[in-house]
Amino acid sequence: MRKISNRIPIIIVTTFLFVGYHGMTQSNADDNFFDPLAFGVVLDHPAMKDVVVKKDIVYLKDDKGALHIDIYIPPKLKANERKPSIIFLNAIGDEPGERKVKSWGIYSSWPTLMAAYGYVGISMEADGSRIQESIKGLFNFLDKSGTAYNIDKDKLGVYAASANVRQSVNYLMSDSVSKGIKAAVLYYGAAPGGPFRKDLPVYFVIAEGDARPEAYAGLWNEVLKNNAPWTIKMGTAMPHAFDAFSDNDEARKIIKETISFWKNQLDPVPAPLFPHSKLRDVFGLLRMNSPKAPELLKTIVDEHPDNMRLLSFYGDVLRQNGKTDEAEAVYKKVLAKNPHDIRILISMAAISYSKDHKEEAEKYVKAAEQSEKFSSNNYSNLGFFLLVAGKDKEAAYYYEKAIAQRPNGFDFYNLACAYAKYGDKDKAFDALNKSLEYGYGSKQQIENDNDFTSIRADNRYKQLIEKIK
Repeated sequence: MRKISNRIPIIIVTTFLFVGYHGMTQSNADDNFFDPLAFGVVLDHPAMKDVVVKKDIVYLKDDKGALHIDIYIPPKLKANERKPSIIFLNAIGDEPGERKVKSWGIYSSWPTLMAAYGYVGISMEADGSRIQESIKGLFNFLDKSGTAYNIDKDKLGVYAASANVRQSVNYLMSDSVSKGIKAAVLYYGAAPGGPFRKDLPVYFVIAEGDARPEAYAGLWNEVLKNNAPWTIKMGTAMPHAFDAFSDNDEARKIIKETISFWKNQLDPVPAPLFPHSKLRDVFGLLRMNSPKAPELLKTIVDEHPDNMRLLSFYGDVLRQNGKTDEAEAVYKKVLAKNPHDIRILISMAAISYSKDHKEEAEKYVKAAEQSEKFSSNNYSNLGFFLLVAGKDKEAAYYYEKAIAQRPNGFDFYNLACAYAKYGDKDKAFDALNKSLEYGYGSKQQIENDNDFTSIRADNRYKQLIEKIK
């Protein structure tokens, strides 16, 4: 019963707005009073009264007939000016004898509003028997003839709402999509399936009146799977078609956010006043494409050969990317200048252990321990380096030394990982329980950590998981 009642508002509004409302005539004043299709967008702008409208321009003509668009030109636009355009997609089609979608209040006021904001607005007709052909025809027209109507064909935004969403998304995610489309807004439509493009920002608004909790998990999974640049907005307390039927500030805020989305994607981004930094680029690469970072960082090191801090960082990046021999050579340069650098000594110890040069590794550790600044954190860092390198027994040894000086949940957790990896289940459970006692470790974290694969079949694992709140 709950599912049926949730669909009732959608059915009512869809009947009026997106299938066609029969029985209304332009000549009957009473009918005009009760005309759901007459309501326009609930945000306005003073310049809307000065927008220039060019009606019924043919964009597609063949033996099946002619299809038209209305173009809304910003006020006082010069003949040679080119502006980004927002296209309000009709992906349900116009049926003979029914009112054209582009004449509905929402599809004439929205493009007027966008023209008032300085964009060229477009509302379209479509043939319901060939929706994809209609949409392609429109964008082919804009590509060939858009400049004649002040349109920058390389900066296009689109809007699709309700029943228009499905066919619009089919086009937007297709190989034949217009390359000029740089931003898409989808309002209160059914959650589309993937795959989604990584190069098309989308602003998807869910109206609470439509929302069914089970309907959107697949959408978000597709967004994450495709790394698609989607912004998903929950329209709290909004009904279906809120941009026409919610005359309140909360609806207007969503519309303003929508306009800002188009603006952010279509308008030029101001150039920064500060100089470009290659080091900033390195930090970005380390988080997105780490193997590319050493090459760029090397050019910075060459420009600043005497900067030991930079050289140390370069060694770290090389080591993290598996370039152990190169990292070792860089660290030795740093130690030649600063032989008591604790951090570098610990890094050299980690490299030596990874090469099974145990005696050499211990010498580096002893050298580091001679410093007054040496602390348990240095043991923890070495333990972590070794855990990542698969030197689990050595990692456990140094985590034990760190915990002996300063017990804490993080170190107990990693110690448990080390024990579990080399098969000491008793110690692994003891350390993991200690980690939880110190407040570190969640149920989800432990269940998703592959380091604990060896202990999951043990009854103690189930008992441990069940006691975590």
